[in-house]
Amino acid sequence: MSAKTNLRSLLIILFVYSVNTAAYDVHWLGGSTTIDRDYPTSKQTVDIYCYSGTSKSLLALWQTVKFHVKLKNNEFSQYIGSTPEEVYKDYTEDSYGWSSVISPFQRKSQKTLALELFTPTCMAINTKQRHSIELQVIRVDIWKVLLMLLGIILISSAKSLSGNPLFFYLCGVLIGVFASFMVLVYYVSKLLPKKTLTYGILIGGWTVGVYVFQQIWENVRTIVASYQTYVFWYTLLASFISFLVCYRIGPPRNQRSKNLVMWTLQAVGVLMIFFSSEYQEAAASVIVMTLTVKYFPDWLLHRIQGFWRSRFPPKPRLLSNEEYYEQGARETKRALEELRKHCASPDCAQWRVMLKLNDSKRFASFVEGNSHLSDDEILDYESYAFSMENARKPNRHSTRDNNMEISDDDSSDDDEI
Repeated sequence: MSAKTNLRSLLIILFVYSVNTAAYDVHWLGGSTTIDRDYPTSKQTVDIYCYSGTSKSLLALWQTVKFHVKLKNNEFSQYIGSTPEEVYKDYTEDSYGWSSVISPFQRKSQKTLALELFTPTCMAINTKQRHSIELQVIRVDIWKVLLMLLGIILISSAKSLSGNPLFFYLCGVLIGVFASFMVLVYYVSKLLPKKTLTYGILIGGWTVGVYVFQQIWENVRTIVASYQTYVFWYTLLASFISFLVCYRIGPPRNQRSKNLVMWTLQAVGVLMIFFSSEYQEAAASVIVMTLTVKYFPDWLLHRIQGFWRSRFPPKPRLLSNEEYYEQGARETKRALEELRKHCASPDCAQWRVMLKLNDSKRFASFVEGNSHLSDDEILDYESYAFSMENARKPNRHSTRDNNMEISDDDSSDDDEI
C-alpha cells in the first residue's frame, strides 16, 4: 500500500513539473543582451528573463547590472523573483508586487531595474504589446568610482575641512535650503486629511500609498516646472538666510566642536565608500586601508623606514666634478648666510668676538652684508687659478713640439735620401 502511495506521489510531482516547465520559458542572459518580443494572442507560455549573477572578484568592484524594459506605454505588469518558479508563481497569482508600480523617477518609455550583482534575479513581463528586454552590464560605473574617491578624499581631508570657513558656509547653506523644503513639506502635509488617507491605505494596501506618493511627486514636478521663477527666488532667499545664520554663528573655534565636525565628515565618507560598491567585503577593506593610512603613527613609520634602510641600504651615487663644485659653492653660501644671521642676532656676544679678532672692521663689514673675502685674496685666488691653468697647458704644447720635432727629423731624412 505504501509503494502505491509513493508511486502516486511521484507521478503527481512529475505531472506538476511537466506542466510548470511547459508553462514558461526561461531565458538566461549573460553580458549585455537585448531580446525583442512580439506576443501573438495564441501564445500560452510566459517568458522569464533571468540573470545568473557573477562571482565576487575585484573586477566586479564597480560593476552595475540593470534590466531595461522598453515599450511604448505603461500597460504592463512586472514580476521579480530570485528563481523562475517564484516569478511564475507571482505571475499566476497576479500578486501585488512592488515591481508592478512604476517609479516616477523613470522615463515612461523605458523602465529600469537595478539588479543585485551577486544574486540570481528573474523577471517576467505581462503585456500583449511588443517590447524588448535589455540586460545592461556596466563593467566600471563611473558614478561608483567617483563616490568611492569622494569618500576617500572626505576621510583624508576631514581634519582640514572641519576648520575651513568656506566649507562651513557651503554646508550651512545647503542644509538650510534642504531644511526649509522639509519644513514646507511638513506644513503642507498638515493640510491633508489624515483619517481619509489612512483609511484608504488600510483598505487599498500599500500600493495606494505609493500611488498617492506618485501623484504628489508629479504635482510637485509640475509646480516646479510651472513656477521656476518663484522656486529660484525661494531657493535664493533660503540660501541668503542660511548664510546670515551661519555668519552669525561663525565657524567652529572650539577644538571639540571641530572634532565633532571631523568625525561626522569621516562617518559620511565611510558610508559613501561602503555604498559605492555591491562588493561589500572589498568596500570594507578600502575603508580599513584608508583609516589605517590616515591614522598610522609617524614614529612607527619612521622606525619601519629605518629598519628597511638598514637591511637594504641605498647605493650611494658619486658626484661629478661639476656637481661637486656646485654643491660646494651652494653650501658655502648657505653657511655664510647662517653665520651672518647668527652674528647679527642678540645670541652672539659681538664685542667679545671682536676683541679676539685681528681685524674687527672686516668682521663688522661681513656682518653688514659685504663679502667675506678682500680684494687681495680674490686677486691671489684668480692668480692661483690662472697659474694652474697654465700648468696644464705646457703638457699639450710640449706634446705638440715633440711631434713637430719628429716631423722635422723625418723631413730632413727625406731630404738626405
